[in-house]
Parts: sequence; C-alpha cells; structure tokens
Amino acid sequence: MEQSLTFFLPRIHTTDKENVIDGYEFDAGFLNHPSDLKKQLWAYKMSREIARRLPYYNGELELGHPKFPLGSKAALSTDNLSIGEVKNIEYSKEDDEAIEDWIRGNLNTAWHSLGTCAMRAREKGGVVDKDLNVFTTVALKVADLSIVPENVGANTNNTALVVGEKAAVIIGNELGIKV
Repeated sequence: MEQSLTFFLPRIHTTDKENVIDGYEFDAGFLNHPSDLKKQLWAYKMSREIARRLPYYNGELELGHPKFPLGSKAALSTDNLSIGEVKNIEYSKEDDEAIEDWIRGNLNTAWHSLGTCAMRAREKGGVVDKDLNVFTTVALKVADLSIVPENVGANTNNTALVVGEKAAVIIGNELGIKV
C-alpha cells in the first residue's frame, strides 16, 4: 500500500500587484495538518508531567498554561509536591480543547522561515526553477532562503551563503561572465 506524504509549507501569494505593503496572503503553515496539533497537545502534557517530577518543582505559574474549566482535574497546582506523591494529571475532552485553543493562540517559532518560494516543480507547489527564475514571469529571480524547499538541519547563515554563491554563478553565466 503506497502512502503519500503531504507537506504544509509556508505560502505567500500576491493578491494586489499594486499594493506592495499588504497586497498578499501569507500562511505560515502552522497547525495546517491535524497531526501538528496532536503533537503539540502531547508535548504540552508530557512537559508538564516532567516538570512536576523535578526535585526543584515549586508549583505551577499561570503564565504559560491554558485556563482550564472550573473544577477541572487538570487545573494548575500551586502545591510543592514531593516526588513520591505525584500522579499523572487526568485530562478531560474539555481540558484538551482548552489546551488546543491555548496552543493556537500562543504558538511561535524560534527558527527562520524558509521555503515560501520553494525551488521545486510548479505542479508540486514550487515557485522557482533550477535557475532561480520565478514561474510564469519574465526576468525575475529569487535568491534567498525562501527558495530552500524544506527546513535544513544546519545554521541558516551557511545555507544562505551557499544560495548566494550559486545565484552568483547562475547570474554570471547568464551574463556571459565565466565564473
């Protein structure tokens, strides 16, 4: 049985060719796939359970947590529990919904966005070709981290330098300059 993998990458599209300030639609791609939210929900619960078992745990601060429904078993604790008496928190469907809403309102990133103008086939969501030309335009190239089709497991500065060097070679060759 063949499985296909769907990527929900950031996308930007112009909506008004005259309005350069806000004539576009941008979708960062956060939480576009159902599994994204599921993973965040699991991570919130797991990190909370780990924190409650640390020897220096001294209760929970409201900041950094959702507002749970009144009477919820998942309500924040200000008790300084000893490690021997910690039991897993029981979450209800309403608790999960509160966490999901909190995640949607507080999700942010520490990584550098890339891939908004991905170099890949147009039919696969690509924006630029192998020579950095923007599809369906004339004399427009993109040469920055937006062409990188997927996140990299490296410093983005190094990746940007490589993109710039490759762009210099491509443009130099097109201008007849031997690079």
